[in-house]
Amino acid sequence: MSARALEAGVCADAYQIGTTSYAYRGTEQIASVKQFYSPECDENYGYVWVWKSFLDKKIKFDLQVGVWSYDRSTLLGVRREYDSLNQEFWGNGADTVDDCTSGDGTLTIASEPGSYAARTSKRC
Repeated sequence: MSARALEAGVCADAYQIGTTSYAYRGTEQIASVKQFYSPECDENYGYVWVWKSFLDKKIKFDLQVGVWSYDRSTLLGVRREYDSLNQEFWGNGADTVDDCTSGDGTLTIASEPGSYAARTSKRC
């Protein structure tokens, strides 16, 4: 776990659960989305890594990351960033360990219709 992750409030023992999913802008892969679980803190976290090839275009984007709870039909542990050019984003801790969940991430570019989203595999 990186020092940046620890600074973001993610517990040090967090590890990836489920698959990695990818957000696409047309045919271009622009971000990876993952879900992490911390046994120590008993929380799940959404995670987004924006690809350098996209960041190199200097296109500012809004980003939302969190944990989708299928049991509650809602996104929890949500973190939002606006007008960003950053690469790494952790959601807030979500009290969803007893739920069926997925990591969920969405990038939105102000000048483009729609959004670019991905959700990891469902974990129960």
